[in-house]
Amino acid sequence: MNKLTLVHLTFLGMGKPPAAVEFSSGLTVIYGASDRGKSYIEEAIDYMLGASKLESIPEGAGYSLILLGLRVSDGRTLTLSRTLGGNTIDVFNREVRELTAAPADETLAYKHSSKSKKNISRYLLGILGIDGRRILQNSRGEVVPLNFRDLARLAVVNDTRMADKRSPVLSSAMPQNETKEKSVFKLLLSGQEEPEAPTAPSQLQKQVGKGKIEVLDHLITESRSQLTISANQSELRDQLTRLQSSLSRATAAAGQLAASRSDLVRYRREADSAADTNRQRADEVWQLLARFTLLRQQYESDMDRLRMVGEAGTLLGYFQTGTCVFCGAEPQHQHLEHQLAETSQLAAAVSAEMRKTADLHTDLLTTIEDLETQTERLDADHVRHTEQRTRIDDDLRALDERLEPLSADTTQLLAAHSQVERDLAIHGQIEQLEDLKASLSSVPPTPPPTRPDGIPGADVVDFEQVVHQTLEAWRVPGENAATYDPTSAEISVDGRPRRSRGRGMRSIIHAAFAVSLARRNIARGLIHPGFVVLDSPVLTYRRPEDPEEAKPELMTYDVVESFYRDLVDNPPGQVIVIENNTPPESIRDRATVYAFSVDGSDRRGFFPPAD
Repeated sequence: MNKLTLVHLTFLGMGKPPAAVEFSSGLTVIYGASDRGKSYIEEAIDYMLGASKLESIPEGAGYSLILLGLRVSDGRTLTLSRTLGGNTIDVFNREVRELTAAPADETLAYKHSSKSKKNISRYLLGILGIDGRRILQNSRGEVVPLNFRDLARLAVVNDTRMADKRSPVLSSAMPQNETKEKSVFKLLLSGQEEPEAPTAPSQLQKQVGKGKIEVLDHLITESRSQLTISANQSELRDQLTRLQSSLSRATAAAGQLAASRSDLVRYRREADSAADTNRQRADEVWQLLARFTLLRQQYESDMDRLRMVGEAGTLLGYFQTGTCVFCGAEPQHQHLEHQLAETSQLAAAVSAEMRKTADLHTDLLTTIEDLETQTERLDADHVRHTEQRTRIDDDLRALDERLEPLSADTTQLLAAHSQVERDLAIHGQIEQLEDLKASLSSVPPTPPPTRPDGIPGADVVDFEQVVHQTLEAWRVPGENAATYDPTSAEISVDGRPRRSRGRGMRSIIHAAFAVSLARRNIARGLIHPGFVVLDSPVLTYRRPEDPEEAKPELMTYDVVESFYRDLVDNPPGQVIVIENNTPPESIRDRATVYAFSVDGSDRRGFFPPAD
């Protein structure tokens, strides 16, 4: 009997980097801070396996397509593809990890139908080799085919169900489903499906009766009036397939254009930054030129004054008599040719100052010339940056013009896709009403009630023993004697029902239940999907001295470490554990471990941070 292994979960969106995790075929642990998308991974897996909806989260804004890679034990590789909010799931008979315009090998409805094989439930049941297995629907003995969602509820356990007081077998909390859920567990433990039996009239049949068939006729007529496309179901499914192919091509083309536009926007930012830097440098150079021009004028003025001083001194030395104009000496204290000597000294001083000022003037002219050269180069660079930004803006406008019709086409395709899906749903509703009408034509006698708890005693004991071994391996305190009551579907440990235990013990017992079921059935070749996803199995573990626990249940200090070590040493198939707390170091080289927003981790969360 085939089993499934989860390979990867990948979210894609136009212009967004992929958000993905790879799953080990043994143990995968995803841990870290809260609100980082850990539980969203479990919800997305369940959604890809046929759950009706997946709520969006802010971190996932812009992501619209989910891929789930599967590997079958016979060697096949598959990829399931589903859009957020989509009612269909595309199947590719190969590995796909990116947006593709290639058509899917199959397109399936997410909702189970016993009348058609074109749904994900019957597709997966067919891979496991158990499509068509019968289970009880109610206590009147009516049987229905097994739904893959019946198996997924036992294999994919969210954090709410993990610690819930309800039995792990009774997952829906709806009394009318209790018989069916017990029958599913009986099928898994024993491998025996329910035999065909005379069916009793349903409550609706009793109320309506043969005289109320006209009510169903009215409902059928009203449903048909709501159809908007004049095509049968087969034609609508073909049309839906073509629309999905067109959507894939349009999405791929838009993704390429969006990536190109993102590159252009980055180049535009770089060009703007370079232009700003250029203008800042140009302003600095212009300010320097202004100051140096004033300095040049000062130097030239100083040289003019020095020349005037030199000329005036020469004249004064030749023509003026009396008190020396240079040193202030009176005539009687002046020696012969006194003024000529002073004139020569003044000329020498003026000449020296002229040379000094001329040298400074020459250096300043060289600096001004260099700054003017820089100005010319900066202006040329500014022209080049302006032209570059103009070209980028033109390219952006051209890309936006190409994207606009693609967006319009995609909107039209999505509208047509929704209309076809709506008509298909109405056709399905009409089929159900017609089936009900046909069943009212002859109401069979009521058979005696059928018990769903008729599990062979040997199978119950065998399962109890595996649960005991699992709890012992995890070093849970106590004797760990496990018992299962098929009538109440309750599992007890050491004589205490699970529902009466504390939150931490309820979680550990539920985890042991799911792991033991996988371990036993995979080892014995019985029905099981092949994987288990556990969200927060040991998060609520409390030590005896914890003051927040009103009545703490005594637990050993190494329950958590023993839990992980057992899943590595004695794997029950594929196990994916989602936790807040850090797993022990001893398993890190033997398991795939993801850390979100903790010291030393490479990832902030499941989704990459927004740019």
